[in-house]
Amino acid sequence: MRKLNEFVSRLRWGPLEERRRHGLIKLHDVLSETSFAGRHWMIMGLLLGCIRDGGPIRWDRDADFGYMEEDLPHLLAAAKKLKQHGFAMRRPQVNNDGRTTKWAWKFQAIKYEFFQFEKHDGNFRWYYHRRKPAMELINEVPAHGLSSIELYDRRWLMPDNADEILSRIYGNWRKPDPDYVYWRDSGATIDRYPWTGERRPPD
Repeated sequence: MRKLNEFVSRLRWGPLEERRRHGLIKLHDVLSETSFAGRHWMIMGLLLGCIRDGGPIRWDRDADFGYMEEDLPHLLAAAKKLKQHGFAMRRPQVNNDGRTTKWAWKFQAIKYEFFQFEKHDGNFRWYYHRRKPAMELINEVPAHGLSSIELYDRRWLMPDNADEILSRIYGNWRKPDPDYVYWRDSGATIDRYPWTGERRPPD
């Protein structure tokens, strides 16, 4: 099914790499005109690709960002601009405790995911959800500031301790590991348990 979906997307909008480049530039430029500008940063796979390979991992169909929980109102305000520019909101994922901690938008079959981070005992904590089997993962990395990196002639924010963050999540991140699976292998995961699987429709 995934190969079929990609075939259809390629016919409609062009190759994956071109769609992703166009979408990331558009995302950057739209958000730069909102109060959410300067309040989000690259994380996980997008950060890994940009640091290790000089750009997104070539087969990735999503781009991961983080933001602090106190900046959620700015993200939700920016959602109006994203919709105006063709980004379709996906169903937010809700924790077992009822909090929504991941928001996502799709544009030309590429998903742009924003994970909510919170401060916890000197670390930054976020949640990750797996649907089959339904599982909620708690993840933590050392608290960090932000620095910037260039991608597609734009400046993007990233953790100022990117090496430490990537090492925590991926281990030897400089060497690609085709067998790595986030929910199973991430060194940032401190707990995992069954998830209710709730995904609320966007407002």
